[in-house]
Amino acid sequence: MSGEELADLSAVELVGLFAAGEAGPVEAVQACLTRIDRLDPELNAVRTLLAESALASAADSAGRWARGEARALEGVPFALKDIISTAGVPTSGGSGLYVDWVPAETAAHAQRLQDAGAVLLAKLNTFEFAGGGAYSRHFGAVHNPWDLRRTTGGSSTGSGAAVAGRLVPLAVGTDTGGSVRVPAAYCGITGLKPTNGRVPRHGVMGLSWTLDHVGPMTRTAEDAALALGVMAGFDPRDAGSSPRPVPDYLAALSAGVSGQQVGRVRGYVEEALHPGVRAAYESAMADLAGLGVEVVDVEIPGIAEARTAGWLVCYAETLSLHREHLPTIEDRDEMIAVTYAAGPFVSAADYLQALRYRPVFQRSIEAALTGCAALVLPTTDTVAPLLRDTTAATSIAATGPGGEADWMADVTRNNMPFSYAGVPGLSVPCGFADGMPVGMQLLGRPHDDAAVLRLAAHYQAATSHHLVRPAVLDTVPA
Repeated sequence: MSGEELADLSAVELVGLFAAGEAGPVEAVQACLTRIDRLDPELNAVRTLLAESALASAADSAGRWARGEARALEGVPFALKDIISTAGVPTSGGSGLYVDWVPAETAAHAQRLQDAGAVLLAKLNTFEFAGGGAYSRHFGAVHNPWDLRRTTGGSSTGSGAAVAGRLVPLAVGTDTGGSVRVPAAYCGITGLKPTNGRVPRHGVMGLSWTLDHVGPMTRTAEDAALALGVMAGFDPRDAGSSPRPVPDYLAALSAGVSGQQVGRVRGYVEEALHPGVRAAYESAMADLAGLGVEVVDVEIPGIAEARTAGWLVCYAETLSLHREHLPTIEDRDEMIAVTYAAGPFVSAADYLQALRYRPVFQRSIEAALTGCAALVLPTTDTVAPLLRDTTAATSIAATGPGGEADWMADVTRNNMPFSYAGVPGLSVPCGFADGMPVGMQLLGRPHDDAAVLRLAAHYQAATSHHLVRPAVLDTVPA
């Protein structure tokens, strides 16, 4: 393979080629660097490029392959959302306040990826402090590879664009109210918000300590399973880290899904669907049935209340973590400033009531999962809106004829409740609407991340939505 071809391959495919001696890590990193050089001026996904150190690490990985000492991700290029600390490498948090900050320590999960042989190639743009919004006033907008006029969603903006644009096969994002799953849906990739505490958050700039999750963003469920197996596991520096043993997520994909039940969540989550999103979602339900999966209708009482409770928790915890930034609120990006401003209006009673409601909502999800391997719902109600807009077209049922809804409020509709509940949520591409990708979200029981990964892997083996390449890969000249 030559030129950029290796950049088009998944992590699992790269490992297979390296093992067979048909390609090497240095060539893979060079392919990604060539792709970044060509496309990132259009995408603006990369905040800090680490070409020199990546090539050196790739050369070390090539030696390990030659000596028979390869590790799970040996030589695979990856990138990190720029709220994830990296020793000796700037970590801005998407903010002008930290543009020159260089941490002394690498985040736990990032260190595990490197210890497994993965090659850190870049730090990726994000909204300020992962707070959401339309663009970063400090580092500009990240552009969607499917349509450069459109948003990637957020706040893992650069991660979504980098994986969809084939700059890297693996990126890491964070998800507080949808920040892995929304960019995954809008960019046509696979994004996993694991069970709360499954991946340690040590070394990640916090937004809301009971809502924050760290997860892989890839092009396939197979790659997500491989990455999760490396990233997951207890870390004593994270008080919320789970001590449960880490299963072999990749091996778990081989079990069958025929005969399983999947609960289609009705009601609230389908009330506001863009017509094209609805059509793609209905087609995905037929595809699941074609796998021998029985799709049954279920409801989850209290989703709307869980969304409200989740935002109350987010506002209060963000204020607690970011209180020192309040004096500079006028210099912050719009969405994080709104979050700061809302915090003082959440009373202690409101916050505690929101925390008390969490186990109630978790029991509602547990009841809906009775007899089901997973739940399924649209990841977002809309396709990715234009960057110039603060609104996104929704269905007539949601807003009335010609109506519009704030896109940040809309995209959290089917995501914040499940960050709040802490259950695993995986978005996979399930079709297209208005020429843009549409995502299907699979939800599982706490600590049964394997179930949603398995179902997604079988779905992807039977469909090709995740394989479609954005046109930008072929239209932007060298």
